[in-house]
Amino acid sequence: MNALERALHDRIARDGPLPFGAFMQLALYHPRWGYYSRSGPPRTGWKGHFVTSPELDPAYGSLWATAFEKVWAAAGLPEAFDVVEVGPGEGGFAGSVLSSVAAPFRHALAYRLVERSPEVEERQRTALARFPVSWSASLGEVPPAPCGVVFANEVLDNLPVHLVERRGDSLLEVCVGSSGDRLVETLRPPAGPELEDWLARAGAVVPDGHRFEVAMAAESFVRRCAGAVETGAVVLVDYGAESAELAERPRGTLVAYGEGGPTEDVLARPGEQDVTAHANWTVVRKTFRSLGWRVTGPLPQRDVLLGLGGRALDAGLREEHAAALAEGRGRDAVRALSRRSALGALLDPGGLGGLGVMIATNGIPADRLP
Repeated sequence: MNALERALHDRIARDGPLPFGAFMQLALYHPRWGYYSRSGPPRTGWKGHFVTSPELDPAYGSLWATAFEKVWAAAGLPEAFDVVEVGPGEGGFAGSVLSSVAAPFRHALAYRLVERSPEVEERQRTALARFPVSWSASLGEVPPAPCGVVFANEVLDNLPVHLVERRGDSLLEVCVGSSGDRLVETLRPPAGPELEDWLARAGAVVPDGHRFEVAMAAESFVRRCAGAVETGAVVLVDYGAESAELAERPRGTLVAYGEGGPTEDVLARPGEQDVTAHANWTVVRKTFRSLGWRVTGPLPQRDVLLGLGGRALDAGLREEHAAALAEGRGRDAVRALSRRSALGALLDPGGLGGLGVMIATNGIPADRLP
């Protein structure tokens, strides 16, 4: 039993079963023992438990740099333009973007990372030492920018969710209790009407026997994203589905990722494995629209990256590979081939290319963006 698990057992013994959302918050973000907070090796990337799009190849950041410049142009080429990246991993995406931009956009660009872990921030500072970058520990600490973009790759799926289950006419909340040395699920009546009210707002009709993830934290996150820029865009990239689709999944979408790969045992080894739930695009869209923002998508990431120049980039790498082979530059040929393979993975509709991209805009024409 690890330290966080012991702390959870003690808290449950004192206060009773925890709502699943409270458990997920602690499992991921406990300041000492949470998955994304505890000391140790990187959680993402080739040395971590999973690889995200920005870590495959610098092409990902360079393509999105094109999109950010499009937002800047659509906003009328302001003198100051902020990019706020939430959940920046090891800093690879920021490095790729900042390496790709050119004047005059480069002179307007200010880049800020939102990173809650001091240890991860230190690694980012090392990786980005040659770039003018600033940091905030939360979106709430980010000074609102007159113009800019908020970008979040695979953040929505790591926001804590409440978990409910329909039993006949009753909606029950899935909580986390204690049995011996194990954390176990227990069903309890909700403490108030908030969960039922949220399901009504989300347009979610949960069938008898089905579970559903209540993404209250996602609503709050969207509001904070929209509050970080007055004019510009918010870009959210994630695995997700609409409320109606999610309601059709009897056991929901919760899954954990650790050293042993994916597992549905999300209560095991809290703090040692990632816990994720699909983004609810219906809720994200409705929240943006309630704030007066225009929303596009979700679009397949493959289509967005192709619209940003992915096909031309692939052709350039193909030519680079052929030239390197013809000139006997073996190392350069291998590098070009490797980058083409990584780009192919980004564009694979059955993999990362199938991620959803939702783009919300305020004060700029949405048709100027991919």
